[in-house]
Amino acid sequence: MRLIDVRTIELRWFNDNEIPEYAILSHTWGADEVSYQELVWINRIKAFTASYDTPSSSVASLSSTQDDQSSVMLTAMETMLRTSTSFATNLSGVKEEDLLKRQGYAKIVNAAKEAQILGFQYIWIDTCCIDKSSSAELQEAINSMYRWYSDAEICIVYLEDVWPPSAGPDETRTASEVARHAFESSRWTKRGWTLQEIVAPVICRFYLRDWRLLGEKEEYIRELSAATSIPVFVLEDRRSVNEVSVAERMSWAAHRQTTRIEDLAYCLLGLFDIQMPLLYGEGSKAFIRLQEEILKTTDDYSLFAWCAQDATPATYRGLLARSPLEFRDCHSFEREESISTFPVNPTPIGLHIQLEALPHPTDKSRILALIRASNSLNQRLAISLKCLDGQAQYARVDAGELVPINDWPTGQLRTVYVRQSPSVPADFTTPEFSCFQIRRRFVNQRTPPVRIMSVFPRELWDSETHELRIPASAPKAFGVLLLRVQSHAYAHSLSFPVAFSFDRATCHYWIKAIPDYVAPEGL
Repeated sequence: MRLIDVRTIELRWFNDNEIPEYAILSHTWGADEVSYQELVWINRIKAFTASYDTPSSSVASLSSTQDDQSSVMLTAMETMLRTSTSFATNLSGVKEEDLLKRQGYAKIVNAAKEAQILGFQYIWIDTCCIDKSSSAELQEAINSMYRWYSDAEICIVYLEDVWPPSAGPDETRTASEVARHAFESSRWTKRGWTLQEIVAPVICRFYLRDWRLLGEKEEYIRELSAATSIPVFVLEDRRSVNEVSVAERMSWAAHRQTTRIEDLAYCLLGLFDIQMPLLYGEGSKAFIRLQEEILKTTDDYSLFAWCAQDATPATYRGLLARSPLEFRDCHSFEREESISTFPVNPTPIGLHIQLEALPHPTDKSRILALIRASNSLNQRLAISLKCLDGQAQYARVDAGELVPINDWPTGQLRTVYVRQSPSVPADFTTPEFSCFQIRRRFVNQRTPPVRIMSVFPRELWDSETHELRIPASAPKAFGVLLLRVQSHAYAHSLSFPVAFSFDRATCHYWIKAIPDYVAPEGL
């Protein structure tokens, strides 16, 4: 673990069995933070310069030749430092004085001063204590982050975007109101990475933009709870976080943001005590992987209590959520104490899982799968699953809602397979279908690219899911897509429409391409 000496702002490395007591900084990143390489550069320049400092009494005795030699040696040393292969980033053209003027460096210095005042010799700061050019070190740091914040003696929280209240007679707010405003308005309570930094430390001290002390966590614990939706008992005792259902913990991150989409998953590793490889570039798949890892360590099926925002009767989903936002309404869900003896196994045909099922009141092809969780009204919660193949392959339907069950009935155990991206059989028909989904079945190097140029009716088109939705009240529907095929082998493109229709009463649909269509100029 790399720590900063608060007296010299120099970095020091400690093995796990040698780590001293330390403070830790929690903050939001700005545009001019100082990286590990840049802080090392500053320290090396300072160390080299200090080694050539001479006492003032002997300065006058230095000859011009000695001055020239020192100047040449300084220049040579600077060149050597700048071209050092140990630096993964290019620091050419970066001047020490420019780095020292950065707000990010001032933040490091001020945080170190506060740590020193509090009696600590070392502080950890994420911007400069991790060599992010090393993927191995970055992965280890992210997987260790929760533990580092938990092991810190004190967490210094810097609310960089919150100014202190005015001291004039017009300031009538109480300390509680000032704290509530600070927490509700600051970016710090809205970023993904700071979530674990609220829960993990025992002691937190909050500082405003001018480094004036706002107070400690225990003073404003209710205000902090109101701003973050984290229960007071969790903020009082971090060990109780494991008593909170998976769904509720996910809800704490529902409205938080990260710069990288993968970090919406990685910033939650510590809350669920999960270790997993980081694969930047995988996008939203990272959140799916996180949920799969959670299922390996718990039988808390409140993980399935999410709700999709824009689900329709034609939306077929798997068991896992696509982002923390889909847990936005799970803040009061509790898990049941029942224990499952059937493990959840990922297979090529989906998650293999045993669920307690109730019959659906109107559709024999559906079941209501109890997820062993309850809401604030003490109702058991279920999700709707629909059989796709007449056997064991299911998909979640009506994914925009949960089914509350009164009286706590006991269901029949049902073993099912659920794909994360359901594969609907070609001969599968249902009057509930309310959209046409456009997708490419075969993609290879010889397949020319196809673009969707326009859609009718435009107001029913979902560009993210490539679905043309059919209103539930419409007995029949008709739509047209204008496609363009661009051939690399020929210097021209082909545009043509595809028309389709659906009859809800007969479950009959047809699709027809019109190759003789002549596109207007400009398409």
